[in-house]
Amino acid sequence: MILAVGGHVTHAADVSGAYYDWKKTLQPERPFLHPYHQTVVMKIHLADKMPNGGCKVHLTFEQALEVIKRLDHLTLGIPKIVYLVGWQHNGHDSKYPDWSVVNPRLKREGDATAADSLKWLMAEGSKYHTTVSLHINMVDAYADSPLWDTYLKNDLIEKDKDGNPIKAGKWGVGTDIETQSYHINYAREWDSGFAQKRIDGLLAMLPIEKAHTIHIDVFQNKEVPTQRKILRYFRDKGVDVTVEDKGAYIGLQPMSWHTPSLDPSIPPSLYCGTPMQAEREILLDPVKLPDLVEVFCKKVVPWYYENNTTAKKRTQPLRDGDDLCYPALWRELTLVAYSPKGYASKTWQLPPGWEAVKSVTVSEISPEGLTRLSEVKVENGAIALSLKAGQGVAIMPTASDRK
Repeated sequence: MILAVGGHVTHAADVSGAYYDWKKTLQPERPFLHPYHQTVVMKIHLADKMPNGGCKVHLTFEQALEVIKRLDHLTLGIPKIVYLVGWQHNGHDSKYPDWSVVNPRLKREGDATAADSLKWLMAEGSKYHTTVSLHINMVDAYADSPLWDTYLKNDLIEKDKDGNPIKAGKWGVGTDIETQSYHINYAREWDSGFAQKRIDGLLAMLPIEKAHTIHIDVFQNKEVPTQRKILRYFRDKGVDVTVEDKGAYIGLQPMSWHTPSLDPSIPPSLYCGTPMQAEREILLDPVKLPDLVEVFCKKVVPWYYENNTTAKKRTQPLRDGDDLCYPALWRELTLVAYSPKGYASKTWQLPPGWEAVKSVTVSEISPEGLTRLSEVKVENGAIALSLKAGQGVAIMPTASDRK
């Protein structure tokens, strides 16, 4: 079918809104493009809109890369996805449904445009085991948006029985026109071709298809068949969609930001959450990244281990009360140990594969990188550690034991 959209002729994709019964196979409808159950998904909050078109910048694109570097140090190079919040117009929740303007206040000095700076950040992130993509919104509309008149004229905003736009939530700091949102009608936007045009424009502007992932905020269960069409349309373009809330989309979306307790029969490779969101901690202090060493050691490392099916064959104890010593399975011969209260000496049995190791180097984990603390001899296949309260360490064979 061919549609005329605002003078633009587009071919509507044949995308089904049918339910996908994931229970039959416990597999996604199509393979996901990232292993989300073995990838830490986080957000970096860049900017917030302020009154009268103003913007409060928390991090520029250049500063965001420094955060990504520090996160990579802290997580020992684990695979990561980072979604950028507030990358558009004048910050978070500004001027939706329009996505056509990259926030100019975030631009690097020397770049021609903010879009060029964002493309640079997306490319640079890969050097630090990080896929960089976007946090977007597909349901909210604001009266100060460049697309407001077009969406109102084409009856794409939800209205009451008298034909007045229905007010939704107020988001952000500013005037009523800046904070008062209205909801887009998913079905009408899709059927008219505007949703596809919006998606296509974003993918043409930025290398989202290369990132293979994007995050949709407040993707509520409002018009589920149409929302399934949207998810499949993105996937046809080579992009997975993750969402904020749990939806009726298991098998189509790989993860959600606020994942409730799930039936343990659902494989994490089919549907999962993330063990370290990091958005709050980065906002508090993008240099020190408070509490994230603890979150990484206590949550991320065990989560990665439990989601690795071959790892569960290990028989040695990994915890002793609140103390732990887990293999960091994304790295070669690396253990992560952590203690909330600390201990003078505790013995940990080394896992299979460490039989030839005669001594290990113990290094403290921090956003600055690893700091060597000590060398410990291996005795009877075990090591004795001493940790301070709240200290996380990486344990690796000494250089002489590495092949």
